[in-house]
Amino acid sequence: MPRSLLSLLLLALMLLTLPSSVTAQSSAELVEQARAKARPLCTEADRGDRLYDILCTGVIRVGVRGGYSRFATNRQGIREGFEIDVAEQIGALMGVEVEYVDVTPVTRISALSDNQIDLVIATMGHNSTRDANARFIRPHYYSSQTVVIGPKRIEVGSWDDMSDKTVCTTVGNYANTLLVPRVARVMLFDTPARLVSNLRSGTCTFIAQDDSVLANAMADPETAAEFERKLGFGEIPWGMAVSLQGSDRLAVLLDQLSIGMHADGLLLDLAQPHLIETEFLVRMQTLWQRDECLQTPSKCYAAPLKAEITPSPFKAFVESAYAWAQEYLAVFYSEVAWDLFINGIQVSLIAVAGALIVTLAMSLLFAVCLTSDKKVLKWPLAVLLAVFQSSPPILILVLVATMANSLFSYSQVVALSVAILSIALMNGAFAGQAIADAWRSLGPTSGRADRWQKAVIQSASQIEAFLTNATRGISAASFVGVADLTNALNDITSFSRNQSTTYWILLIFYILIVMAVVRLCRSLRARIELLEMKG
Repeated sequence: MPRSLLSLLLLALMLLTLPSSVTAQSSAELVEQARAKARPLCTEADRGDRLYDILCTGVIRVGVRGGYSRFATNRQGIREGFEIDVAEQIGALMGVEVEYVDVTPVTRISALSDNQIDLVIATMGHNSTRDANARFIRPHYYSSQTVVIGPKRIEVGSWDDMSDKTVCTTVGNYANTLLVPRVARVMLFDTPARLVSNLRSGTCTFIAQDDSVLANAMADPETAAEFERKLGFGEIPWGMAVSLQGSDRLAVLLDQLSIGMHADGLLLDLAQPHLIETEFLVRMQTLWQRDECLQTPSKCYAAPLKAEITPSPFKAFVESAYAWAQEYLAVFYSEVAWDLFINGIQVSLIAVAGALIVTLAMSLLFAVCLTSDKKVLKWPLAVLLAVFQSSPPILILVLVATMANSLFSYSQVVALSVAILSIALMNGAFAGQAIADAWRSLGPTSGRADRWQKAVIQSASQIEAFLTNATRGISAASFVGVADLTNALNDITSFSRNQSTTYWILLIFYILIVMAVVRLCRSLRARIELLEMKG
């Protein structure tokens, strides 16, 4: 046999017989190497690395929960639970003290990014969406799944047996999307404690919840004697996590420590005294004793739970609508813009109502004066009518505003009054002339009151047209400084990205207002005609 071939065979035999510690450095060696690199930096104020900070200060800050039975509890300053023991084991392997910081499901990730803690071990499921906010340690230190608990007397062998059953669960449970299609219906409760109490009372025949949450209830002898686990689904791995910033070396070291704790059975030994489910930890111990996992750990990492829900065909429409709203309704995103808009709507509605009332009053005043036998009333109104018929509306508005400003100090009330009066004078004059013309055409064939009623009915179409014109014309109120919708939208446009939106809003507003006025006028006209027929 050639010597080169013999040498290769001997080398292969040596590699196969080497212990796993050769392919994966021991925890003590890894920590000591990191400590040697950190030592020269310990005198510096800003080391820029969380692992070096931990080794230099001799303290690792761990975020834990304070009220999760069997995993992490804090009773009168005494911390107990599986996760507390895991934190202590990590501190011992790194040769540092553990400083505990209370976190909640809401604050546990933000505490990492805000540098309040170095590591979080807080019953946190590793799902795909959380990878954008934290670096999870692999392999995972624990795993749980949602289990269906029910009476022992009811046999359940598969999901087919649950297709006609009602299951109680909690609002917001991530596994509900998997549960709902498999059962007849679900009843929702706000807390797991209510699930257990309703199971015991008989209100709920089956309940579904994370097995780690139900561990205490199922440890009760009376509950365990009557109820049992029927099915399990929706397994989610639990991960320790570090910050995405400045924690790369810490994450690599913790990955190695986690592999070692699984391979040596340390995590399994820590879990057993707390009477929690250990099926996952048994599987992990076997897995991480395999050479291929030690040589290429990434091949044996469990994937995070896929949190994304399969989109429905309606999703594209919702996204398009949202994108459209962001583009065209961004003018209302700020409180300032919204306040301006609401105030503009209110002022415009007041202006429209005032213009309608005063226009009606002016039309009757002009009609009475134009049909009067007294020249002192008739001729001045005839002159005013001629002025209004031949002058641009804006000129009348400016003229009235100038007269008002010479008599009163400027204010929003004065400006609004000027706008209402100007619009009402112009449109009331035309409407009054229509009534006067109708009054003359009737002749003195009936009583004066009856003649006026018929004149108003005969000229109703023209009155309606001038009331509608007054409604549209009140938009010119902004010209004299009224803070109406036109002015408000102009102010909003000054700091918004999309100017066309504001003009569309103004157009739609006045279309709706004019439609409402026309409908009101026709309703009143119909009632007057009905009264005349009855009379």
